[in-house]
Amino acid sequence: MTRVNVAKLKSIVGEENVRDNVADLYVYGSDSSVHMAMPTVVVRPGTKEEVQEIMRYANTELVPIIARGAGSGTSGHAVPIVGGIVMDLRGMNKILEIRPQDMLCKIEPGVVIDDLNKALRPYDLWFPSPPESGRIATIGGTIANNGAGVRAVKYGTMRDYVLGMKVVLANGDLVTFGSDTRAQASGYQLDRLIVGSEGTLGIIVEATLLLKRLPKFRAMGIAKFDKLEDAGEAISEIVASEVTPSLLELV
Repeated sequence: MTRVNVAKLKSIVGEENVRDNVADLYVYGSDSSVHMAMPTVVVRPGTKEEVQEIMRYANTELVPIIARGAGSGTSGHAVPIVGGIVMDLRGMNKILEIRPQDMLCKIEPGVVIDDLNKALRPYDLWFPSPPESGRIATIGGTIANNGAGVRAVKYGTMRDYVLGMKVVLANGDLVTFGSDTRAQASGYQLDRLIVGSEGTLGIIVEATLLLKRLPKFRAMGIAKFDKLEDAGEAISEIVASEVTPSLLELV
């Protein structure tokens, strides 16, 4: 197992935010997939400055780091297959800013998607593209895997909603990608590279998201077909029409 200076990590985030007992390591050794591997230690930073210090230490000592949100992913991306440090980012869960006039919000990575939508409801706004695990999934984890739920057919994936972000690189540098505005007419769109990178390029510590107005009307329809082929043809016609449903499922 990878050797880690636990005392050093405790000096960065505090003793209460470092876990290295077997019971905790077992919990953090898996996500919602079938994969499992034990980390050496778990750290729970509360600020981007703490994330920077952890990354600097790990980079100097060549210790692998796995960033983790709620562990709701089903692909094993939060599993520390070579041990090392699991960085639990759920403690960084502040909604930093809501700008209704711009239909934007600025959040930390540990914000749970359903909690964000509850905070947005008084402004008649919502974040429309959460995964099915939105009640527990974090924004940071969803950005990291470019998450998309059943509404993606109409509203798109996470990449369509990230306008900008702050990312801590492996050497501890804090870098800003994108911007806090809708229009980005110059430079490389490196923020789109970070989305879906699964923590391999850096740790997301802040993000600016595009929002939508809450729909004024909601309706649900059910259609029955005798043949699977007929259902498939109907779905194709619906998708090709100018009225795109937010949810479309074949059962």
